[in-house]
Amino acid sequence: MPALWVLAVLAVLLTALLFTRLRVTLTAKDGAMSAEARAGFIRIRLYPPPERKAKPKRARKKRKKKPEAKPKRDRGADAARILRLVRRVWSPALDVLRNVQGAVAIDPLTVRVAYGGRDEPADAAILCGETLALVWAVMPTLEQVCRIPRPSIAVSADFDAPETRIEADISLTLRVWALLVSLRPLLALLRREEAA
Repeated sequence: MPALWVLAVLAVLLTALLFTRLRVTLTAKDGAMSAEARAGFIRIRLYPPPERKAKPKRARKKRKKKPEAKPKRDRGADAARILRLVRRVWSPALDVLRNVQGAVAIDPLTVRVAYGGRDEPADAAILCGETLALVWAVMPTLEQVCRIPRPSIAVSADFDAPETRIEADISLTLRVWALLVSLRPLLALLRREEAA
């Protein structure tokens, strides 16, 4: 009889775990990006990674060097790389989402991209056009397989700005069972990407 109670409690706990909501939130503003995951009352910061405390080192006398200027990151090139990645993984990722159709919610989905085109206006216009084409290709299908109540996406080219500005607030919610169902095709997708 006690073994029956233990099995019943384990079954209830397993059911509760399978229906626990996982929420991944991505926020980007003013060049800073953060991502965190939340499952029930557990919260994990994914990006930026937590800072590790450095062990104190013995002081050594060093010559003072002039600090080298870090090369400025080109966000336009980053955006082009992201567009290529989305095109490459879209079809396999869609297969993963179809396995759990309707179990994934993206709310909010707010993205604002303004490509800076003061130095290279033609590149900014091309990137803006490619991004809009990708959004119009991806969003209708994404809305079929996910619940997206209020999508808000704006893409533009700002020919007075020197660099690209990206603001995003994206939150993806799914249940643990949906993650387990999509795990096998997701791992196959990751293996395919590593081989490519």
